[in-house]
Order: sequence, then structure tokens, then C-alpha cells
Amino acid sequence: MAQEKHRMVELFFKSWVDTICNNEVSINRVSYTADLDWLEIFRADFENPEDAVALKLKGIPLEYQTYIEIIV
Repeated sequence: MAQEKHRMVELFFKSWVDTICNNEVSINRVSYTADLDWLEIFRADFENPEDAVALKLKGIPLEYQTYIEIIV
């Protein structure tokens, strides 16, 4: 069940970022354990720096804010 939730968040993240950035972004997943908590980070490398700004300004949709956090 947890694996399905993580996959759903990954699919949403890719769809959300690709829509905002016109598919001009490379997304990589990094997973690790820190302080007994399993963390998964999606790293987005933008072709256009202004896409990163647009993503931050647009913000995370409410239904995913408990799952996703923007880290600068």
C-alpha cells in the first residue's frame, strides 16, 4: 500500500511539473533513510530557470501539500 502511494505521488509530481514546464525538465528520484525516517526526494533540473520560479509561484495543489514540499 505504501509503495502505491509513493508511486501515485511520483506520477502526480511528474505530471504537475511537466505541465508547468512544457516537458523541459528532468526529474530524478532520490531515496534515503534519515533519523529512522524513509524520505523520497524528487529532484527537478530545469532547462529554463524561469520554469523553477513559475513552479514555486504556482505552488503545490492543496490535495498534495501533505506529501510534497518544495526544497530550495
